Amino acid sequence: MKDILLLSGEFRSRAQEASFQACRLPESRRQARRLFLFSVLLNTLFLSSDWRFAGTPHFEIAVPARIAVILGSLLCLGLARSMTSFRAVERLCFLWQAITAIGVAFLVSSRSDIAIFVLVMLPTVFYLAVPTSFRGNMGGGMACGTALLVGYLAPAPFSPTMPGMIMAMLILHCGMWIAIARSNRAQRQQWIATREAQDARAALANSSATLERMFMTVPVPLLVTRGDGTVLRHNEAAGRTLGREGDFRPIWMIEDDMPSIRLLDYIQAGGHADHIECRIADAGGILRDILYSSRPVMIAGEDCTLSSIVEITDRKNAERHLAQLAMTDALTGLANRSHFMAALTQASEATRSSGGRMAVALIDVDEFKRINDSSGHDAGDALLCAVGRRLRAAVRPGDLVARMGGDEFAVLITRTGDRRDLDSILARMAMRLHAPLRHGEREIECRASIGVALFPDHADDVADLMKHADIALYEAKNAGRGRACLFETGLLESWEREARMLERARHALVHTPPTPWYQPKVDLANGKVIGFEALLRCVQPDGSILMPGDIAAAFEHPELGRLLTDKMLEGILADCRAWEERGIDFGHVAVNLPGVELHDRAFPDRFLARLSENSVPPRRIELEVTESVFLGRNAEVVEHNLRRLSAAGISIALDDFGTGYASLSHLKQFPIDIIKIDRCFIRDLETDPDDAAIVRAVLNLAYSLGIQTVAEGVENESQLAYLRAGGCHFGQGFLFGAALPASRISELQRIDRSRSSN
Repeated sequence: MKDILLLSGEFRSRAQEASFQACRLPESRRQARRLFLFSVLLNTLFLSSDWRFAGTPHFEIAVPARIAVILGSLLCLGLARSMTSFRAVERLCFLWQAITAIGVAFLVSSRSDIAIFVLVMLPTVFYLAVPTSFRGNMGGGMACGTALLVGYLAPAPFSPTMPGMIMAMLILHCGMWIAIARSNRAQRQQWIATREAQDARAALANSSATLERMFMTVPVPLLVTRGDGTVLRHNEAAGRTLGREGDFRPIWMIEDDMPSIRLLDYIQAGGHADHIECRIADAGGILRDILYSSRPVMIAGEDCTLSSIVEITDRKNAERHLAQLAMTDALTGLANRSHFMAALTQASEATRSSGGRMAVALIDVDEFKRINDSSGHDAGDALLCAVGRRLRAAVRPGDLVARMGGDEFAVLITRTGDRRDLDSILARMAMRLHAPLRHGEREIECRASIGVALFPDHADDVADLMKHADIALYEAKNAGRGRACLFETGLLESWEREARMLERARHALVHTPPTPWYQPKVDLANGKVIGFEALLRCVQPDGSILMPGDIAAAFEHPELGRLLTDKMLEGILADCRAWEERGIDFGHVAVNLPGVELHDRAFPDRFLARLSENSVPPRRIELEVTESVFLGRNAEVVEHNLRRLSAAGISIALDDFGTGYASLSHLKQFPIDIIKIDRCFIRDLETDPDDAAIVRAVLNLAYSLGIQTVAEGVENESQLAYLRAGGCHFGQGFLFGAALPASRISELQRIDRSRSSN
């Protein structure tokens, strides 16, 4: 070992060596006292044998020397009580060695037969029996050997045996040195091993105590069970949580996929387990959710099972609550979209297996934004909750009502029979939904549109079923709202056609932004161009032109309609400003305005501000609106906006008159300056007496109300002559010119001036 010196067998570290000697101090003290006592007894015996020298010269040397050794040993024995440290033991042993070595040196001078034995024995005793350090052993042994050799050789120092004696003594001391070093090393190795063993036992005892304390105080219930299922040990947490006075037999484990079993029987049969979530019930019937784990352990040579049982009731309750929240709409308490889609998927599989039929109804609250804006969000929330309650009251048990988000609801109608059953359910839903809602001091009108699709009649998978129900809902809203619409193939074709229109519009806005082209409007009395209608054109890279009919659905789209209008107005106002700066008298420009703009109260101020920014007088602009903007619940907003624009000097034209659902009262209610007769009545004017009668009636009506008229789609002189004779003010169509880019308007104006001068 590196910590022990090779030559002496002692520790390199003085502190460690001192610790070793201090540890051995009681043994060293006992050994020193025994050495002193034996020295007294042996030398007393030897004193009696020394009388054989009586009458010889050696007698006078031997007896005093022996007595001196005995007295020195008695002195050391008497001083043994003062040996309180290893240094004190060593000093007292040095004293005894000195007295004994000197006394015996005189004794061996007799050169008797026993002197040779003493010459070898006493240094050996000094080496092996005296409890001192390596230095004390070697020093005492060599000093003693030297003293004895000198005493032995003193009578005849140059005898023939002298070299042999010296060599024998050297060999003896070398052997003793090796023996002492080995003995010291062995003692210290044994001491180290003993200390380590003691430390290990202490650590083990401490560890066992620590483990015991941990086992008892850990807050997780722990059970140690034998192979027969009996409980060997349990900690305090297990006693508090699971058993009354350590009796765990009444506890049962409950799992969904297996019958109930006693907890101890489950532990006995289970063996190794990792984080199994299950429930337990005690004798009082109290249920707890637990996380169970177990491991086989060996205790006192017996195979046992250590089980941990962590109660997770609060966590599981929280998880169940969160799961419920995740599947429930917070406002209405109905199922949410995730819950509905999961239930729909499950119901579709069951319906497909049974060969039955089911339906999905999507419900959208009409004019919900207006109700929210006008009556407040509290009224809107109350309306949504009322819709949820009414739907639940209208459907059958087993049908699922969900709020999909915003003002959209859905109903999963299971076990649908024939069409009469479905109509009956939809009628109940409509009747309940359309009843007015009393909120505070106000009565809120409740209307809803419903779109319905059948499984598997209209779709054989969930995604398509929802898509087709949504298309039916879209059709119900487009058809006037407040009604139910059942999906049919034609609706899908119409929806896909509109979807293609919207896609073309989006593509055009990004890659070929719309630009205004201008078709002249002519005074039928003198043939002079009095203005233009701005028509949308998107010139494609290949030279083809995207017409308004190609993207008709986009004009009523809430987002695309505004973007298209904004692009058109940007180009129109820029062209008007340029014509004003160049002194071109372009009369006015008629702009088609989609309904989404007129339903926005902020539009008039925003539009007039743009006119001012571009230095375009309001008299230069004529806004064309269709009859559809007068319908619906935003009529008061439309009326306000039209009057605001009319008051600013902008002319209002009613486009496509006669093709919509407008009442004649709208001509009186709204500030209409111009009626535009739709081209469908002008096209067959010469051959269809009904069209001629309609045109004549419109002209007479406009004349009576003092409203100017514009005929669209004038293509020949016969149509022109009939319109002039009927008193139509203006006309536009291919007879007068097709729509042209802004760059060619000045050319058209020159041609018109030349024609007028002729």
